[in-house]
Amino acid sequence: MFMRCAYLIGQPRPGKGDDLQKALRSALKMYMKFERIVSARLLLGQDHEEGAPAIYATLEFWFASEADLHAALDKPYRQEFRTWFAANVTPLFDGVVKHINQDVTEQNP
Repeated sequence: MFMRCAYLIGQPRPGKGDDLQKALRSALKMYMKFERIVSARLLLGQDHEEGAPAIYATLEFWFASEADLHAALDKPYRQEFRTWFAANVTPLFDGVVKHINQDVTEQNP
């Protein structure tokens, strides 16, 4: 499996926490329009250890392979999504969004 994570590092703008969470849940649904996507998840940080990065939320989207991820990102829908995100999420958030592509090894019981 291969995963792309968007890390939202920072905090909601004052009074915008509920609106931001709603927008992130909408973004999660929009992720499912990417071709070849397997699944998407939203993780909202709850308890941060002292010294931990100030990651407010993580958006994950999963693909069967790195090739599938890159194929999805090469489609015009990526720009449509980025435009939507900039208009609907970014104004509610005081911080930065950084991405990491990750090769995933999973073990189940």
